[in-house]
Amino acid sequence: MEKHPCTSYRIRFKDCDPLGHLYNTRFIDYMLEAREDHIIQHYDMNLEQYLKERGMAWVVTHHEMAYIKEAKRNEIVQIASALIHIDHKSILNEYQMWNEDRTQLKALLHTTFVHINMKEKKSCEHPDDIHAMLQSLQLHIPERDFKLRLNHLLGRS
Repeated sequence: MEKHPCTSYRIRFKDCDPLGHLYNTRFIDYMLEAREDHIIQHYDMNLEQYLKERGMAWVVTHHEMAYIKEAKRNEIVQIASALIHIDHKSILNEYQMWNEDRTQLKALLHTTFVHINMKEKKSCEHPDDIHAMLQSLQLHIPERDFKLRLNHLLGRS
């Protein structure tokens, strides 16, 4: 199973400022949408179906992001995503946006999600089968600290 999938995306006109640069908020949208695509394509999991069938979902509780290089209108970017930490009630995902040939990191995002029982509106533990699946998907990286990870990816470690 691919633990660090990567997909190409085109930066759209509507998502850019008058200078042709991707709006900061849209970086997050592109990355979260890429992860949703990745889990459907690579893990055969549909978050909407999970919510309907189990009454549970993951909600964002924290973002940590570094903008390194602008993404420009009509540019093709590569977005990689990975689950880098799991515990009983939460997950930490990493997102990387690169230029088309993956030589220039444009942005790094770490997002924490908490697993929620939607009926009770409270955090809840991952069901055993989901916890096992998430453990199998976890990409073990040596530096989970955001600044250390960023420096590693930029070749500054």
